[in-house]
Amino acid sequence: MKARYIYSALFALALCCGFTACSEDDVDKNISVIVDSQTPQNDLDRWLEKNYVQRYNIELRYRWEDNEIDMNYILVPAKYEHAVRMARILKYICFDSFDEVTGGPEFIRASFPKVVQLVGNPGWNGNGSYTLGSSEGGYKINLWYVNHLGDNIVQYDSNWQLIKNDSVIRDREELNATYFHTIIHEYGHVFHQRVPYTNEFNQITGSDYLGGSYTSVFSSPEDPQIFQRGFITAYAAYSADEDFAETFSTYVTSTDEEFNNIILKAGTDGRNKINQKLRIVKDYFQDNWKLDVDALRAAVQKREANLRDQNFDDISL
Repeated sequence: MKARYIYSALFALALCCGFTACSEDDVDKNISVIVDSQTPQNDLDRWLEKNYVQRYNIELRYRWEDNEIDMNYILVPAKYEHAVRMARILKYICFDSFDEVTGGPEFIRASFPKVVQLVGNPGWNGNGSYTLGSSEGGYKINLWYVNHLGDNIVQYDSNWQLIKNDSVIRDREELNATYFHTIIHEYGHVFHQRVPYTNEFNQITGSDYLGGSYTSVFSSPEDPQIFQRGFITAYAAYSADEDFAETFSTYVTSTDEEFNNIILKAGTDGRNKINQKLRIVKDYFQDNWKLDVDALRAAVQKREANLRDQNFDDISL
């Protein structure tokens, strides 16, 4: 009924206006009522046009757009200077590594999601955890907590002696934990959604997947039973698809020492299961995508070891 009253009022108002308006006035059809609100390009836009759009046909979005942001969280925009850093370091660690191994930009151009959306803060969940990123149908990757690139990592030992005070942008462990483990993980989903992996992978720990209850079964991300059950991370126990993506991402972003520490915690049975899964992952990428996972890992680790030699604030062309 309310809609009917509003319609009647508007109709009456239109009649009144019609009596007072000059019927001889013609509409100037040369004047558009649509205002072009395109934002002028800045230095980052020009850098992205050359290094993302032209090279990979990928759009990195850092400006706030409501229809591109998950409204289920309280989120803030990425700051310009941190968007610059994320754009630079994503290309340096991820895209450049794939280019080196595959021989050029065609691999990323053909397979990587076409949109990367940046958000300033993480998305806090009801259970106290937080979301660092997500993917949407293989066409978009959301990267959150980008403003963390302006922070320092400060750590003390048990005697409160300072053992680390360094910029996030130079800390490979923090970069992997916050961004690149997620990026490679979500990228891994793109591949198996296009070409399924073998059922042999599912059968290795097929009866041990826990779904969402993995958060209550495991006491912490370092709970030994994670590895003893044959999972490379706690989240790998969610499902076979997550296990596949976690195995790929964890291996690529881990040094030999870090990965061996996981294997040592797993015991004989867990170690055999993790190694079986890793073999399948390597074979899958080689057979279906002509991608050498070991070579990719070496390229990523080489770049992460040289973080201090890079200026991620430089977007000069």
